[in-house]
Formats: sequence, C-alpha cells, structure tokens
Amino acid sequence: MRPNGILRNALAVFASAGLLLTGCTASKQETAFAPQLSAAYTVQAEMTFGDSGSAALTLTRSAAEQWEAEFSDPPALAGVVLTFDGNAVSASYKGLAFTVPKSALPAKNMLSLTTEILDAIGALDEIPCAEQDDGTWVGTGESSGGSYTVTFAGSGEPVSLEIPSQPLQIQFSGYALCAADGTTAAGTDLTTTEATTSAETTNEGTSQ
Repeated sequence: MRPNGILRNALAVFASAGLLLTGCTASKQETAFAPQLSAAYTVQAEMTFGDSGSAALTLTRSAAEQWEAEFSDPPALAGVVLTFDGNAVSASYKGLAFTVPKSALPAKNMLSLTTEILDAIGALDEIPCAEQDDGTWVGTGESSGGSYTVTFAGSGEPVSLEIPSQPLQIQFSGYALCAADGTTAAGTDLTTTEATTSAETTNEGTSQ
C-alpha cells in the first residue's frame, strides 16, 4: 500500500474514534429531579435580553400566576414594581400606580415568559434533568417563547434560565421561602425596598 493510502486510512480511524468519544462525553443521562420551588418564594434575578437589554430585580411569587418584580437596575427603573396577575400586568412606584413605562416593556415581556416557565415547573413534583460535573442539574422544555434550558443547584434552587430564541438569559441567586404577604420566613418585608428613580420614568406612561 502506498504511504498516502496508509495515512488516509489512519486519519479515518482516528476521526471515527474522535466522533465516538465526543458523543459519549456530550451525552448525559436524564433522571428524575425534584426542584425546590415553593408555592411562595423570592429570588434575585439578573437578566440579559434582546440585543443589549439588562435588568436586576427581586422576583417574588405569592401563588400560581401571582408575581411581583421589583427593579433595582437599570437606574431608570429602580424602585418600579411590575405586578403579574394571570395575563394582567400593572406597574407601581412607592405605592403610586401608573401604566407600564415604555422602558419596562421589553423586560416585562421576558418576565412574562420567565414566570410562565417557573409556574409550569413548580406545578410538577419532578422533572427530567441531567446531572452535570459541577453538581448542578440541567433540564429542557418548551414555552410560548420557545425552547428553554433551566439549571438547578443540587439542593433544588434555580440557578439560571435561558431561552435562546429571544434571546434571554437569567441568573438566579438568594432563593428564599416567603409568605403570601411578601415576607421571608425570617419576617423581612420585601415590598418596601427604598430606591430612587427619575421623574421621567414615573411620568413616562403608555398603555401595554
């Protein structure tokens, strides 16, 4: 056999072995995993969405389809609270109700998808997830906004959520149980966070 033929055969064997090894490494078997999503809880969320949107907020669930999102960033939205009640969304700032500002609409749409997914997961005792090398658990699913990937800590708290088609990425932290009145188990009031916002944001209103 000519040297070139030997070389081609050797490369083909190595390539085939590499593909088999890659397939074995990438695939992780799914098993039943129980997320820790109480009927009422609060969690910190850092969002990036669209081309350049970002926001930081406290997300509080009081019951199914009942959520509040209080923004701490960007500065134009700091202190603004979006309340989700089923399909209805309202906005307020330090108790003053107003229409959802234009600057909050992209975040509002992403939060609607987020709460939809978290509600759906919370209604299940277990979901199929694959354990990762770092001890986290990753599951996938479908939502009205497209397919998503959700990551949980080994203890069950949410770590991240990603919807590539939006695109949307959220990092979660500080998960804590709370009562329906918006207090943590330790009794800390979560609804009176002091924050400043510009008058332009408060005055800027438009219907959804």
